[in-house]
Amino acid sequence: MGRIKQSAEKLVTGFLRRAGVPEAQLHSRMRKTGRGLLLLSILFIVPLIILDHASLWAIILLQVIYGSLVCLGVLLAFDEENKTT
Repeated sequence: MGRIKQSAEKLVTGFLRRAGVPEAQLHSRMRKTGRGLLLLSILFIVPLIILDHASLWAIILLQVIYGSLVCLGVLLAFDEENKTT
């Protein structure tokens, strides 16, 4: 999971740098981006709740988009806490 998180952070920081975000704000903006992805994922799960007779391909596509947005959002929004005892 560490490699996926590193590549996701690298991709998002690249986008943020191109957008002109200062280096000091990259970490906080990356966390805000992760929270935004979590909120955006709701838009893809609501049609699955509302629509009863959607096609199988539409259902699969919405579920895959929802799952990937939630995973990326969680990876970016939350820091791992290392416990030192």
